[in-house]
Parts: sequence; structure tokens; C-alpha cells
Amino acid sequence: MKSVINKLFGSPGGGSAQAQPNLPSPVTTQNMHDHQMRSLIGWIANRLGQKLQMDTNQTGYLIYLSLSQDSYTQDQTDDNQYLLYLASCLVGWILQEEDVYFKIKEMSLQEKKHKCLLEIYEELKHDVNHYLPREEKIQRNASHTEEDEIWQVYRDVIYAATQRKFLLIRKNEVDHYKEGPVLCSAYIAERPDIPKARDLAKQSLNELGGISPADIMSHLLVISEAITNILKHASQGNMKIVATDSKIHVVVEDNGPGFSLKLLPNTTLMAGYSTKKSLGQGFTLMMKMTECVLLSTVPGEGSTLILVFNRKAGGISAGNAD
Repeated sequence: MKSVINKLFGSPGGGSAQAQPNLPSPVTTQNMHDHQMRSLIGWIANRLGQKLQMDTNQTGYLIYLSLSQDSYTQDQTDDNQYLLYLASCLVGWILQEEDVYFKIKEMSLQEKKHKCLLEIYEELKHDVNHYLPREEKIQRNASHTEEDEIWQVYRDVIYAATQRKFLLIRKNEVDHYKEGPVLCSAYIAERPDIPKARDLAKQSLNELGGISPADIMSHLLVISEAITNILKHASQGNMKIVATDSKIHVVVEDNGPGFSLKLLPNTTLMAGYSTKKSLGQGFTLMMKMTECVLLSTVPGEGSTLILVFNRKAGGISAGNAD
């Protein structure tokens, strides 16, 4: 049996036969959906391997692995596992209707992997419904409401109009940007809290190291603007600065009334639209001096503004990291 498998899929790296993982269980009506999903992940991983010019035997072996494993690990030292992990991420983003371009960019992949993953998404996106298992399509369509569709249109239009500098996100996406070591946090309820929070941010960025004085000043400028907006729109809020391997996230939350969806184009794009209802000139400044700005807002439940700074080897720079 192993000889047949090796002929079809090869062994890892195209070398001599190695111990194979367990064969996938027989397909039944109960697990057909799971096999469809794994097959799609295996196909994407196979295409990734082809584009990365991996050995033909090894790329074929990826399809076998996708069917024989329940999960895929983010292990960059194991090419097979990592390509399956990237493929599973892509499938998940498509099913959740995430902004795939932004998600791929956020992963800070090696340039070649970044390019190949985008190319495969381009191959899939126009006919994606042909690849998704029927159950997933039904669930996805059932979860859609007219308001969801309108929100998605606003999100996409604003994102494009700002040259991918501003992105609306859902409330349940905010926690992702809080993951990582917390450099500092501050509570803001009155005017004196603003300079205190700014000083705390300055101290934390200095202690992090690798940031030039000029970059720290530019970071503090937009951080000050963001925390000042708390008292413009709400009675209280908080600031948290989180560092990851490739980014710095400044998360600013308030308990204000949030923004109405139909007013978002004006409140986010029109400088000085209203000093009480919008981010005004400060928002334009934020987009210029960060990699991107994210906003989650729910009427009656407050808003969360996230400033994303790109962190590079030898320091941190604000600006587009394409």
C-alpha cells in the first residue's frame, strides 16, 4: 500500500519512503463536509507548493496530508505543515468574508509566499462558490442580512477611497489586535488624563527600543489625537499599547454613542466635518502617520480606534508596508 501512495504522492522532499500518517477514514454522509473542506485546503496547499517550485512529489503529498490530519500547525520549520496552515487560513478568511488582502498583509509573510498566496486567492475569488461545500454556502448566506451587506459595501468603499489606510472592522475582531505583550495601558476620564497617558506611551516606546526620537514624536502626535477624541465623543475610555513581532497596535476604546453607519463616510473621510461628531482633521493626520487605522463602532455601544504602526528590523516606521 505504501508503494502505491508513494507513487501517487511521493514521500516528503521526494526522498526515500518515510512513515506515512494514518490514512483518512472512509467517507460517510456524516463526514463528507469535512472531507470537502480538507480537500480544498489540500488543493490550495498544493498550488502554493507549485508556485514556490517545490518538488512535484512533495506538492502531491500535501493533498494526502490535508486529508489525514485534523489540524495544521503554524510551524515555519516544516514546509508541509506551514503551507497547509496558510491554506487553512485562506479558506477560513473566505468563509468569514474577511478582507483577504489585508489579512495576508497582516501576516508579514516572506515576499514570495505573500505573492503566491495572493495569486491563489485571485484564482479562487470569482468562482469561490464552486469550491465551498454546500453546507458552508447555506450557513454563510443565512448569516447575511441586508444591514450586513450595506456595512460591507461601506467598508470596502472607504477602504478603497483611503488607499487601504482605513478599515472598518467588526466588534469581535478587536480582541485580535489586543493579543501580544502589553506595553502600557491608561484610563482616560478627564483632561489631565490625556498628558498622563501620552507620557506613559512615550516611556513605553522608549523602553521598547529601536525607535528613533523622530518616530516616537510622530507616534505620540497621533496617539494624542486618538486619546483626545475619547473626551470629544464619550465620558471615558482607555488606551492600550500592544507589541507584536511585526506591529505596534494602539487600541483606544470609548463608551460613547458610536457612529451611525450612514454617517461614516463623512465622519471618517471629510476633514473637519464636525468637531463634535467626527474625527475631523486629526483623522487625516492619523492615516498619514500610521500604517493603517481600524475602527469598530456600534451605535449605543461605543467605538474602538486602532492605530497600527509597522515594526521593522532595526526600528519601527509608520507608513505603508507593502
